Amino acid sequence: MSDLIVIASAKAKPGKEKELERALRDVAKPTRAQPGSVGFSLYRSEADSAVIIAFERWASKEDHDRHLKGAHVQKLMAAMANLLAEPPQIASYEIVDEK
Repeated sequence: MSDLIVIASAKAKPGKEKELERALRDVAKPTRAQPGSVGFSLYRSEADSAVIIAFERWASKEDHDRHLKGAHVQKLMAAMANLLAEPPQIASYEIVDEK
């Protein structure tokens, strides 16, 4: 079984870009420390500075599911209600070919 890749996109409301970035950075360290976390990176869109992408790699779907139940993620989800211009887009992928 290969790792699970999760790509999540969040778009901030106008004027809330820095707050969204701060909220996402706050979950980065505890996410990276979780069992099964292989990698967690944040990227800002060059086309739209209000959009931040989280690129996550998990050892298994079960590890990612446990992550979603964590206190730091629940805190983030509560904060997102006031920060996001639209619902986040979250997609999971299995690796087909990788170097």
